[in-house]
Amino acid sequence: MKAVVFNLGITISDVPEKQVNRDYVLLKPKRVLVNGLENSIYVGLLWVDPTRILGSTGIGRIEGVGLDIDKSLEGKLVLVLPYSQTYGGIGTEIDGILAEKASVPLDSIVILPQYGFNEKYILYPYVSFALQLPKYIHSGNTLIIGSGLYGIISALYLKDMVSKVAVYREDGINPKIVGVEEIRHFSQEWDNIIITTFRSWIRAFIDDISKSNTKIVMPKLMNTWPVVSSTKTVFIPPKEVDGVLEFIDKKINDKLFNELVSFSNDLLVSFPSPKAGVVINAEEIFK
Repeated sequence: MKAVVFNLGITISDVPEKQVNRDYVLLKPKRVLVNGLENSIYVGLLWVDPTRILGSTGIGRIEGVGLDIDKSLEGKLVLVLPYSQTYGGIGTEIDGILAEKASVPLDSIVILPQYGFNEKYILYPYVSFALQLPKYIHSGNTLIIGSGLYGIISALYLKDMVSKVAVYREDGINPKIVGVEEIRHFSQEWDNIIITTFRSWIRAFIDDISKSNTKIVMPKLMNTWPVVSSTKTVFIPPKEVDGVLEFIDKKINDKLFNELVSFSNDLLVSFPSPKAGVVINAEEIFK
């Protein structure tokens, strides 16, 4: 089968079909989201094993299940999260879903509504992360470092919950969010810092630009990354969370969705993604 793999570069290759492990499902991807994680692999900020199939997040339909899984899942439309709590990062530590068919762990999928097809639900992991933030962040001034999809959606969610939300990114915030500031220089005024960038310098120096009681939060996307981080850091994995689909339906309108992501049937123009993400039509690419 054809798949998008990392092999000292990103290429489309013929690879053997993957076996379906006991606690895995086999699915046919419909849409795959290329985002900051794949961009980081492309530019060399994040290393994965050669021949790794990429694709951390997407929507697909289950075609088969492993021996330990209820066969009633076959035919279901599902969202693939970028992290399995059992096996690690999808498309990083284990093979991803940018392929004709993909085999992923059961604990990395969320069953979607079976009626209709809503491409916006591909944002599920980012909203899941944001909706878990109040467990750790209740008030105070909050700085988000990096404004990819995790940063933008976290800012959108927190801006009415805490005293102040600001985003640090060298090339500015895109899109602009009413009620969210953009900063260019660091200070130690922050009660909470959310790190969503893959660049390592900020993790190495975060203790120097934070107070002793500053809460530091990052998304949990891999078991082996990051190598360097503050001992104060709390890692939140994207997972199935109540209220995610409702948030997407109410807060992510068509205008905002189209500002966040672009759409492509061409892999060559999707790396690196020109916006915070690119939704790839896997059905067209691999047909």
